[in-house]
Amino acid sequence: MSYSNLKDKKLLILGATRYQGEIVREAKKLGIKTYVADYYENSPAKKLADKSFLISVTETEQLEKLCKEEEIDGIFTGYSDMLTVQLQKICEKTNNYFCGNKENINTCIDKELFKKACIKSKVPIVPWLCVNKENYLEKIKEIETPVVVKPADYGGSKGVYKCFKKEDLKFYIEEAFTYSKVGKVLIEKLMEVDKEFSVYYMIYDGVAYLSAMGDRYVKVTDPNIAPSGLGMLYPSIYLDEWIENMDGHIRKFISDNDMKDGFVFFQGFYDNGKFYIHETGYRLNGGYTYGIIEHFSGYNQMHQLIKYSLTGEMDAELLEKSNPHFDGFGMIVTISLKNGKISHIGGIDEIEKNSGLLKFNLLHEVGDEINVRGTTEQVLAYVLCAAENKEKLDEVINLMREKLVVLDENGNNMIMEIVNPINLKVKEKING
Repeated sequence: MSYSNLKDKKLLILGATRYQGEIVREAKKLGIKTYVADYYENSPAKKLADKSFLISVTETEQLEKLCKEEEIDGIFTGYSDMLTVQLQKICEKTNNYFCGNKENINTCIDKELFKKACIKSKVPIVPWLCVNKENYLEKIKEIETPVVVKPADYGGSKGVYKCFKKEDLKFYIEEAFTYSKVGKVLIEKLMEVDKEFSVYYMIYDGVAYLSAMGDRYVKVTDPNIAPSGLGMLYPSIYLDEWIENMDGHIRKFISDNDMKDGFVFFQGFYDNGKFYIHETGYRLNGGYTYGIIEHFSGYNQMHQLIKYSLTGEMDAELLEKSNPHFDGFGMIVTISLKNGKISHIGGIDEIEKNSGLLKFNLLHEVGDEINVRGTTEQVLAYVLCAAENKEKLDEVINLMREKLVVLDENGNNMIMEIVNPINLKVKEKING
C-alpha cells in the first residue's frame, strides 16, 4: 500500500524520549517531516527529528500556537497514558485527528473505571477492591491476602506491590497512594505470574482486528514488587481458547466504549481454564509489538496509526491481513538491568547478524544510571525476534545469552537475566 500521500506532511510528536525516537524513525520512512516537543533540552528524539522544540507536553496553549505557526498536519505520541491524555487535549484544540475520545481514554487509564466497564461488557476481571484515603483503614478489615496493591491511575509498574501479610497492607496502600493523582488504590487478588498474557487489536471504522496474542515471561527479583519482564512469546498457547471464549466479549467492550479507531491492548491471567483481565491501554504498547506483527502479517501498525493522525484514514485491506496465529514464532526478549551506572555495552553487532533478529531496540546507553526496581525503567532493550520454528528462535536467544555484555563502572555484570529458551512453551502448529 502506498503512503505517497503522506510525503512532506508535518507530524508533531509529543515527547522526545528514545521511545518517541522510534516514532520519528518510522515516520521518516514514510517521507513525513517530523517535529518533537518536550521540556528536556537534550532528549534523544530531538537529535533525530527535523525540528525540535523546548516546550512541555502539558503546555497546551504553546503547542497549539506551534501547530499554527508550523502548519502542522497531525499530532501523535505513544507508549504513555499521560502523553495520550495530552494528545487528546491538543488534538481537540487544533482540530486534528485523534483515535478515541476523552471518555474512552479516561476509562482505559483509570483502573477502577476500566474494571467497571469490563463488568458492564461481561469481560471477566481479576477480583478487586478500590479504596481511597477516607475509607482504606476500614476496608483493610475485608481484605484477604495475598494481594497486589497498585495506584488506580499509574502505569509502568510504578507503585505496584505484592502483599502477603495482612499487617503489611496499610504500609503498601499508603505507598501506592503516593503515585495516585486521583487518590485511589486498587487491591487485586494475587495471580500466578507465569500465566500472564497480552492481546492486541487494531480498530478502524468500528471494526476490530485481532492482530496478536502473546504469553509473558518474567523474573521475580523481590516477592513484594512487580516482577521484571523477560519477554513476550507469540502466538500465545491460549490463543484458540481466547478466540472461542473471550474475543466476543472484548469486541463488545470495544463497541460499548465507542472505540471506533486506534490500537488497544489487554493484559490478563489464565487460571484454571478461565481468562481474567487486569489492565488495558488505548495506545501503542511499549514493547514494539508492531514489529512482530509487521513480520508475520505484512503491515506496519504504527504506520497506520501515523496515517490516521494525518488523514483520519487507515487501510482496511491491510488490517484484514491480521493473523494472530502467525506462520512461525515471534518473541520480544526484554533485557532488564540491575542497578548501577552503565560503563560498557557489547555484543550487539554480532547478535544482529543472526537472521532471526528483527530489531534490537536499545533504550539506554553508556553513562546511563539504573536506580529503580520492578519498573520498565530497568529495561535496557526490547529485542524483536522471529523464526520459522522453535529451533531457530532458540538459536537467536542463545546467541544473546552468550554474546551480550553490559558492565557497570566496577566491571560487574548488570544483566539481570535473559530468558532461557528451555523454559518457553510454544503453541503447537496444526500442520507440523
